[in-house]
Amino acid sequence: MPQPPRVALVLVSHSRALAEATAVLARQMTGDTVAIAIAAGSGPDGGELGTDATAIVDAVTAVDGPAGTVVLMDLGSALLSADLALELLDPDVAARVTLTAAPFVEGAVAAAALAGTGAPREAVAREARAALGPKAEHLGEAAEADTPPVTTAGAPSPADAVADQASADHGRTVGTAEAVIRDSAGLHARPAARLVALAAGFTATATLTDLTRGTGPAPLTSMVALARLGVRAGDRLRVAASGPDAEAAVAALAAAIESFTGTGDTPPPLHPKEVTPSGRAIPVAPGVALGPLVRLDRALPDVPERRTDDPAGETARLAAAIATARTMLGAAGRGGTAGDILAVQGALLDDPAIVGRAEALIGTERRDAASAWRAAVAEAAAAYGALDDPYLKAREADVHDIGRAVLRLLVGAAPAGAEGLRPGGPPAVLVVDDLAPSEAAQLDPATVLGVIDRRGGPTSHAAILLRAAGIPAVAGAAALVPAAGGTLAALDGTTGEVWIDPDAATQAALSARRTAFASARPAAPGGGRVTLGDGVEIALWANVSGPADARAARAAGAAGVGLLRTEMLFLDRLDPPSEDEQVAALRAIFGVFAGCPVVVRLLDAGGDKPIPYLAMAAEANPYLGVRGLRLLLARPEVLDAQLRAVLIAGHGHDVRIMLPMVTEADELARTRAALERVHAALAAAGTPHAWPVPLGIMVEVPASALTAARLAAHADFFSIGTNDLTQYTLAAERGHPGLGRFADAAHPAVLRLIAEVVAAGAAAGRPVSVCGEAAADPQVARLLVGLGVRTLSMGAASLAGVAQALDGASVPALAAAARAALAAETAEAARATVAEAAET
Repeated sequence: MPQPPRVALVLVSHSRALAEATAVLARQMTGDTVAIAIAAGSGPDGGELGTDATAIVDAVTAVDGPAGTVVLMDLGSALLSADLALELLDPDVAARVTLTAAPFVEGAVAAAALAGTGAPREAVAREARAALGPKAEHLGEAAEADTPPVTTAGAPSPADAVADQASADHGRTVGTAEAVIRDSAGLHARPAARLVALAAGFTATATLTDLTRGTGPAPLTSMVALARLGVRAGDRLRVAASGPDAEAAVAALAAAIESFTGTGDTPPPLHPKEVTPSGRAIPVAPGVALGPLVRLDRALPDVPERRTDDPAGETARLAAAIATARTMLGAAGRGGTAGDILAVQGALLDDPAIVGRAEALIGTERRDAASAWRAAVAEAAAAYGALDDPYLKAREADVHDIGRAVLRLLVGAAPAGAEGLRPGGPPAVLVVDDLAPSEAAQLDPATVLGVIDRRGGPTSHAAILLRAAGIPAVAGAAALVPAAGGTLAALDGTTGEVWIDPDAATQAALSARRTAFASARPAAPGGGRVTLGDGVEIALWANVSGPADARAARAAGAAGVGLLRTEMLFLDRLDPPSEDEQVAALRAIFGVFAGCPVVVRLLDAGGDKPIPYLAMAAEANPYLGVRGLRLLLARPEVLDAQLRAVLIAGHGHDVRIMLPMVTEADELARTRAALERVHAALAAAGTPHAWPVPLGIMVEVPASALTAARLAAHADFFSIGTNDLTQYTLAAERGHPGLGRFADAAHPAVLRLIAEVVAAGAAAGRPVSVCGEAAADPQVARLLVGLGVRTLSMGAASLAGVAQALDGASVPALAAAARAALAAETAEAARATVAEAAET
């Protein structure tokens, strides 16, 4: 796919040596993706000081393209020569040229970096002009040096516009509170996203001011605006709010700020002058990788600035693309750190500094959705890129990531991919320019041996995800890795060493180093089973969404799959998957766990997982609407196709089918009838398929827990989904920023329902497992075992921790803790019983 046009740069200087050195520095930011021409010096070889208008004309003509050119000049006659060159140029070419008063060196570097992303000419020029901002701020000269960024329409920048509104609201403040942020990284993206989500749970309008630095107020609706506060560790912040629940809002927000203490997956901030040893990249994720070199292709079609006669239609089209992108993020999401990181991107998709700016460009300038979105993203990314804090600066990649995701939907482009990385193909080392979080979240450790990021850094969200996935990686390797070429790559994520096309001796040494590193890693739980002190065995299974998850789970020692989420087959697409597609995808997962039990949950659409092409009716409360099995029974063609796919793909495997959101026995009976009908049709056609197949239910509705004894007459097994069971039992939407204490499955009310299901299963001889997040919580896992659960299913990363928590425990001690937890009043008190049991 051809690369989209990018803004070119022309450097006009009295000194050819200065221009050439600046060009080298600028290309460090962008490689060969941006055309940079030089018009510098005078005389036959440019060896004399001076400028020449005809040389500028030649330079602009040489790099001219549909995206246009930005010209940077050093001083004096360079400006006059550039003005004259504009007059000499062909009028059509001159219309695509912007002369900027940006600082020559800093402006060239900043412009090149932004131009490399495909940003429009106005944004590139604005980024160049703002390039002195970080230096001026560092030296305390910001008031004199800063030039407020101006949009193409002459209005304030998006973050400024939101901040202006915040200032107006601030005048009506009826509640304030102060807090000190203790996170060593300051108010970086993840805590900022949590504050935005928390503020959204109140009707009050809230703002944040950094009293230590004298910045703000910034609205607690915009991550971009919050980033510009420049909050550092130890800063005293003031939360202010106006509205009916202002006092509650400021109290909750201040408490949240005080709670931000940083996590182990966030590396310490880098000193601005910190560098790696000569000839090395920045270590990101430990490990050694050696394999074929492949490059990530993010090519997008050209996005010209088109005008529209239907701004309302374009605004609606943009909203639909953003909604789909948000669904894609949810599908790719994980719990824990990865979930937090993708939540940051979700917050950016709602950020008024981006979305509001794009809508304004559509409404006031009549731009189409694609070009308006691209311009808004470029401006927001530039706001992050201009910051000097490495954590906040690294969020520029997050903005570009969500920008590309929406833009691809708007222009109908295929997802980004790496040529050479194919399912079932040979593993390889991925080379990329600034890996995005959504891209990192989808990398399969079985296919991607390592990552060499030519840009990026150890503080990026992609870096954190690579560490979590155990994929060796380095960053900042542009000087070591060319933008093209190479067939074999190697890296050491601990030392930062990088090799392109290493010789045989180096390959042998690296193989030995890789073996030594792998042998030093901690062992996974043996056989996916933990034997308690009194001989009782607990099976540890995994929750997976695709082949990559399955391979990671098998490598981590899972004894089976307790929850195979099939939503991954239906999300992120414009039409339903065919039966053949479903069969192929399921077979890939079943093959990883050949000989082991695999519980396939049928499509659980609805609630927080809308499927656009199913044309599901809008609902006031989709969590209590037509979702899960209710939707499947209403769409028998979808149900039958999925049942056929599971049976065909499951031939020769230990496959079990689980139904989501079962409320009463009739739903289970109707589904069993459909399953029998599909089996009969396959048998009549002579199609090999799995049979008989156990049919069980996911207990996630209080009604099914309370009537488990009756449902046991129809279900072959129970699996408790504690996520939904908790939110439905405690009447608190999971993830609601203001109701965190009600999102704990250790609450006695939830534990009592689990005990009901375990008792009903034991009486009827039906196995009971837990596949919700509670199984991955070491404390709650001990309570579940105490209640009688003998199979726990969780994400691969949690297996070792849960195994360690159960190791050496005894059933009588855990049962005593569970009984005490059932008698407790709160989740916190219930958890305390586990700690007491561990001490006795």
